[in-house]
Amino acid sequence: MSPLAAREATEADAELLLAWRNDLRTREASRSSGVIELADHLRWLRGVLASPDRLLLVVSDDDGPVGTVRFDRERPGEWEVSITLAPASRGRGLSLAVLTLGERVLIEREAVSAILAAVHQDNAASAALFERAGYVESAPAENGFRWLRKTRG
Repeated sequence: MSPLAAREATEADAELLLAWRNDLRTREASRSSGVIELADHLRWLRGVLASPDRLLLVVSDDDGPVGTVRFDRERPGEWEVSITLAPASRGRGLSLAVLTLGERVLIEREAVSAILAAVHQDNAASAALFERAGYVESAPAENGFRWLRKTRG
């Protein structure tokens, strides 16, 4: 596996990120499972990029982008994470490395006491990923999603 690198997303990533977001498997694991139109995605992306309470990273290997990690500040020191692997990158054992790299970038930039993850209760692979990364159940399942938490310090 070639080394991974993370960079902040830009508006130039819009179509790539939208294609990953609209992938059927990605939608099935999301809180919002409908297909997103480009105009709506651009509006959302511009808001994310402009917000000091959000960090959107594109993670790449030597062959190009393999995934994205987004962090949304929920309250001071607490961030919710969302990870998406490119459909072509699934099954390559990259998810833990992508998540770990994203966490490292966030921690270098922000004061972080905890990271939260909402995992669809039918998504065993995602739950296993977060559990391998040190997240533990933090609240009862709600609206079909489990809440996992990783506390720092």
